Amino acid sequence: MTSSRNSALDRVDDAFCRINGYAVGAMLFVMLALVFVNVVCRYFFFVSFGWIEEVSRYLMIWIVFLGAGLGLREGMHVAVTLFVDIAGPARPYLMKAAWIGTFVFFAALGWYGYEYAMFAARQRSTMLQLPMWTIYLAVPIGSLLTLIHMLLALRDTAKETDIAEETA
Repeated sequence: MTSSRNSALDRVDDAFCRINGYAVGAMLFVMLALVFVNVVCRYFFFVSFGWIEEVSRYLMIWIVFLGAGLGLREGMHVAVTLFVDIAGPARPYLMKAAWIGTFVFFAALGWYGYEYAMFAARQRSTMLQLPMWTIYLAVPIGSLLTLIHMLLALRDTAKETDIAEETA
């Protein structure tokens, strides 16, 4: 019974990561295409589109915040490991403290990011007059996705610990 739950949760986890990755990849592709078109138009036709620069900037913001959880989960973020490397027997406790601190940070970032997005509800972007709250929502949504990734990674870590204890 538990194996079917784990396999169902594993499928949900895989789908979550895949959808998150595809969303980031699609935004990156659109941003790349827009910037390429703008560069070609600027240097060959002497025409530049300001709206492309604005959309590209906002896509970059969304890419960063939606991709943060994936990067964290895969261990792709820059980390200072000096204290962890010299911690010795305290290493597991230091790792747990870092995980808790990161979790609290993203929870607070999500909360205050949402409050700021609602505060900026009446602001509009310069070129396209987009409501700025749609841009600022990248922070709380990305933070929420990062928290979900952290919880799923914690589940994976617990599963690996259980397997290691069973084989020992």
